[in-house]
Amino acid sequence: MEYKNLILPLLLIQALLFNNYAYGKFKSNTDKNYLLTDLTHINITKSSLKKKNYIKKLIHEKRPKAVYLEQWLLFEPENKNLLKKLRKVTKKTNTKFYLVIGKNFWFGRRAVDNAIEAYNLYEKYIDGIVLRVEPNKSNVWKEDASIKTQILNLMLDGYSVIYKEAKKRNKSFIAEFPFWFSDFKGPFKIFSEDVCSYADKIVFLIDKPERIDDLDKEKIEWNKITCPYNINLTKRATSQDEDTLKDTYEKLNKKLTFYSNFNGYLIDADSDFTSDDL
Repeated sequence: MEYKNLILPLLLIQALLFNNYAYGKFKSNTDKNYLLTDLTHINITKSSLKKKNYIKKLIHEKRPKAVYLEQWLLFEPENKNLLKKLRKVTKKTNTKFYLVIGKNFWFGRRAVDNAIEAYNLYEKYIDGIVLRVEPNKSNVWKEDASIKTQILNLMLDGYSVIYKEAKKRNKSFIAEFPFWFSDFKGPFKIFSEDVCSYADKIVFLIDKPERIDDLDKEKIEWNKITCPYNINLTKRATSQDEDTLKDTYEKLNKKLTFYSNFNGYLIDADSDFTSDDL
């Protein structure tokens, strides 16, 4: 009888614990000390590859969650064995290894064709593919709401097919696009939340550092999504120098409300954020 009397209180405690976990899963993360050191994703650069054993040492010392390699680097003659070497290093440190592909006009069918080709060529070396697309830099992007909507829908269509293909191969698919695309409405929710349905993760590209000044004024909610996300601060992707990069980084930490699905900043391997103590 005593055990029966305990059943109801135990069930209530269990329910409370579950609710707290569910609430906490995406609640605001206010631990700024944690955020200020969460440079856990490293983008490999051409200059960093020129230093013998630099990348290997960087990965062993920093133990990042993931490293990223842009596909164009593989076309350099001296990098023909690069994938094999990086796969060996990342396996030893239990680090995820992603290949970044993409051009400004790779949305819709072009995105699908090129992503599948990349999986076919490289899948035994990588954990997944990042598709970086910036259609706003292509000649088809116009200041016309209907054209923008068509392009965003083509992007979602492409993501859907690529995501299914990635799952067949037991690989990841990550969608990367400019952070301000989340200002647009998708078919169901904001664009970036719709992308969450067709990607394992999102990477927000900081391609307009000047807009960071107005984040709190505009009340942009671009990081309020339910899937894991990273913030790309890499110099090459954003045309920032080291000082601008640091300034952007500090402003983001000061102005944004982060959530527990924030997966870390992505930073260049040759940035002094990662190389100061190596």
